[in-house]
Amino acid sequence: MTLSNADKKRCLAALDILETKTLHFDWSANWASIHDGNTSQLGGLKPGSREDSAPPKLRWVGLFNSGSNKRLQPPPLVQASFPAETVPTTAEVVEALRAAVHAA
Repeated sequence: MTLSNADKKRCLAALDILETKTLHFDWSANWASIHDGNTSQLGGLKPGSREDSAPPKLRWVGLFNSGSNKRLQPPPLVQASFPAETVPTTAEVVEALRAAVHAA
């Protein structure tokens, strides 16, 4: 997915804030909000996570637009994956999403 320059700036600003937090991921089969994401500080964005239900069961993280109800609005603007055996840290998630923003 191609991001506009405005969306890239918004994503990178949100990631700058997220890297100062300790995020708690929900590795369910459907996209779920990441706990302690503080949507109100992220310019209308919300981080989410999920895990594939079928092999190779990748773990996914993404940045979504959020609505007035602060729920994820799929599809994610950017996303990144990790092997199932990996439980990524906040720093690893932010680094992977930054790379996805720059590649978009």
